[in-house]
Amino acid sequence: MSNRIFSEEEVQKLIKRAAELEAERSVTGRGRENGLTIDEIKNVVSEAGLDPELIEQAASEMDNTSSDVKEKVRVNRDEIATEIWLDRQPDRETMDLLVTELNHIYGTTDELNWWDNLWGTHEGKAKVKRTTNTTEWNYKTEAGLYSTRVLMQQRGERFRIRVSKRQIFGLEWDNPVSQLYMILPIAVLFGVLGGAISHSILGMGWLGVTTGIILSLFSYPILRYFVKRSVEKNKTEVANTVRQLSELVLQSTPVEKRKSPTAEKSKSASKIEIPDDEDSTEDPPGKLRNSLRE
Repeated sequence: MSNRIFSEEEVQKLIKRAAELEAERSVTGRGRENGLTIDEIKNVVSEAGLDPELIEQAASEMDNTSSDVKEKVRVNRDEIATEIWLDRQPDRETMDLLVTELNHIYGTTDELNWWDNLWGTHEGKAKVKRTTNTTEWNYKTEAGLYSTRVLMQQRGERFRIRVSKRQIFGLEWDNPVSQLYMILPIAVLFGVLGGAISHSILGMGWLGVTTGIILSLFSYPILRYFVKRSVEKNKTEVANTVRQLSELVLQSTPVEKRKSPTAEKSKSASKIEIPDDEDSTEDPPGKLRNSLRE
């Protein structure tokens, strides 16, 4: 088997299986919960000929794109939002892929016609605004009831993805007080129907009106139930959006060890050779000038 050549997929499976065997052996010796620490995983990949430092990068990416991303979604009055930061610097091609992915997720397009541009509306479509370091994707549903805004921004060597969702007229997502006002039309409807039925049967309209109003109050728990379901549904949508975009960035952008301009300047400065006093008396000043050029 020493001469056999393994494919990339087989190599991944071999390393994964080796890590599982190492975990089983470690558990047998220590009698603890099945698993490996980050240092133990680094030792395994080091023996496999891989760079151990990449394990910490992979672990960080795993934390950022884990399934509990929904727990990071927050409801702030009229906004449901979450954001994630990645150690990546996507290029223009990757940014275009992110916009295309958003259009695919929400089943829309960012190609606005002259009518949309004339009136400044884009119901059922997405509006994209690009600057040097920022791409903003803004989508409204066809009825205009909801709007989803995705901000993709490069800050230094880190990439920020922020997804937020709002309702029409800036309505709050989960406000028990404001939801009480939603019962008023129900109370009016039940009161009118109850009064009409009571008057036709018993000849007393006030009894039916009172009964209808009381019955409308029982609709409040039902209303609260559906509101909470709607909030959870939209939280899931926001979480899935940021997760899909972050995974696309991680898959499309390779890990590069970039150095900041300050570090490059420091490195260039460290290359400057200043002649010793003895040499300076013998060599012309051009030697220092040539060193500065280098």
